[in-house]
Amino acid sequence: MFRTNHTYSRASIEAPLFIIKMTKILKIVAFMALLHCGFTSSRVISTLYALHYGQPAWMVGVILSTYAAIPALISIHVGKFIDKIGVRIPITVSFLMISAACLMPILFPYEQFGFWPIIVTSLLAGTGFVFTLISGQGLIGHLSNNKNRATAFTYQSIAFSISGSTGPVVAGYLIDHGSYYWAFGGALTFALLGGGIFLLQARGLPSAFNKSQAKDNRHHSAFELFKDEKVRNVLLASAFVSMAWDLQAFMIPVYGTEIGLDAVAIGWLLSTFSICTFAVRVFMPILSQMFKEWSIIIFVMISAGLTYIVFPFTTSLTLLFLLCGWLGASLGASQPNVLSLLHQVTPDGRVGEAIGIRTMLMNASHAILPLLFGFGGSVIGAASAFWATGALMVGAGAKIGYSVRNMRDPAEKLVEDKAIEQEENIDFKKNDK
Repeated sequence: MFRTNHTYSRASIEAPLFIIKMTKILKIVAFMALLHCGFTSSRVISTLYALHYGQPAWMVGVILSTYAAIPALISIHVGKFIDKIGVRIPITVSFLMISAACLMPILFPYEQFGFWPIIVTSLLAGTGFVFTLISGQGLIGHLSNNKNRATAFTYQSIAFSISGSTGPVVAGYLIDHGSYYWAFGGALTFALLGGGIFLLQARGLPSAFNKSQAKDNRHHSAFELFKDEKVRNVLLASAFVSMAWDLQAFMIPVYGTEIGLDAVAIGWLLSTFSICTFAVRVFMPILSQMFKEWSIIIFVMISAGLTYIVFPFTTSLTLLFLLCGWLGASLGASQPNVLSLLHQVTPDGRVGEAIGIRTMLMNASHAILPLLFGFGGSVIGAASAFWATGALMVGAGAKIGYSVRNMRDPAEKLVEDKAIEQEENIDFKKNDK
C-alpha cells in the first residue's frame, strides 16, 4: 500500500516537471524559429535585391557564400565561448546582429550607398544566427534527457522546416506588393519577435549546458574531440548527411535538365523532397520510441546512399518523385537523432564546442560542395556525382554501424541514463526557482 502511494506520489511530481521542461523547450524552439525566419528572409531578399539592381551572378554567389563561410570559420570558437559564459549573452548578441542586418539596407539604401550594405547584411545575419543555433540546440539538449531528447529536437526540426519556408514566402509577397525595404522590414519584425520571446524567458533559462564548468577548454584543440570514437562517429555521420542534403539541392535540377524535364517538374521534385522531410519529422516522436538513434542514423546513411546510386538509372518522372520522396524521408530523419546523440556522447563542458564543430562542418559543406558538384557535373556529368556520393554514404554507414555495434553495454547505459536523468531533474528544479 505504502509502495503504491509512493509510486503515485513520484509520478505526480515527475509529470508536472516534464510538462514544465517541454514548455520551456517549446519557447526556446519558438524564438529560434523566429530568428531563423528573419535569417532566411534576409538571405532570399539579399539575393533578389542584388539581381534587381543589376549585380552579376558571381556577386550573388559571394553573398550566399558569405552567409555560410564566416559561420564555418567561427563556429568552433562560438561553441567554446558559449560553454564558457552560458547562453544569455550570445543569444542577445545574435538577436541584435540579425536585427541590425535587416536594418542595414533600410537605413542605407542602394540609391545613395551602393551595394556594400548588402555585404554587411550577409556578414551580420550569417554570423549572428550561429550564436542562436548553437545556443538554442545546447539549451534543448540540456533541458531534455536521453528518453525524450530526440523528440525535443524533432520539434526544433519541424519549426525550422516551417520557418525556412515561411520566411521566403512572406518576403516574396512583401517584395511584389510593397518593396525590398518592406521585405527587409518584415525580416526585421521576425527577428524582433524572436528576440522578445527570448528576453521574456531569459531569467528562467539555465546559465550553462554543463554541470561543472570546464575551466581549461582554452587549452584544448576542438579537434581533440575527434579522438573520442563516439563523438567522432556522430560528427562524421552528420557531415555525410549534410553532404547528401547539399547534393539533392544542387544536382537534382542539373540532372532534371539533362533528361529534359521542365522547370515546373524540377520544382515539384524539390518540393516533394521538402514535403517528405517535414512529414517524417512529424512522425519522429513515434519512430524514436520504436528505434534507437544509431539505428535510424545508419539506416538514413545507407538508404540515402542506395537512392543516389539508383537515381541516374531513372528517367521516369513518376519514379523520380518516389525517389525524391524517399530521399527526403530518409535525410529528414537524421537531424533530431544526430543532435540527440551528440549531447549523449560529448564530455561535460564541451557540448557547445561539439555543436560548433558540427555547425562548422555543415557550413563548410554549404560553401564548398556546390562548387565541387557543379564542376564535377559539368565535366563528367550528374550521374558520376550521384554515384560517388551514394558509394561514400553506403560505405560510411556500414563502417560507422560496425564501429557502434558493440560500443557500449546496454545494462550499463540504462544505469547511467537513470543517473543522468536524476541529476538533470535536480539541476532543473534549482534553475527553475
